[in-house]
Amino acid sequence: MAKVQPSVALDAIQGKFRRNDRIVFRTRNGRTHAYAFDHPFRGTASEEQAQTRSTFGIAVKQTSAILNDPEQRADWERRYASYRKHYRSSSSARYYSTLRGFIIASLNAALKGS
Repeated sequence: MAKVQPSVALDAIQGKFRRNDRIVFRTRNGRTHAYAFDHPFRGTASEEQAQTRSTFGIAVKQTSAILNDPEQRADWERRYASYRKHYRSSSSARYYSTLRGFIIASLNAALKGS
């Protein structure tokens, strides 16, 4: 991280100049800082990554279908209410703040297990 010297030209800068820039400007507490970062790996996905993306995509599609069906949605809302009640009493459980997130996580876990 580098601290940028004050100047009128740099006062309003935030983000990158171009898409592939390695330097990002951020303003915090009235001070502008320049951050350099490396681009993430852009090679081909491994077999495990491809499988994870596939199962997650299937879970998202199934969730959309569930949320559009009133009967299934009501069933999942009951499960979610029970989950939230249990979560309050158990700090070890993973908390999902939305019904959609809860359904996606549940279906994704079921798909991975099978």
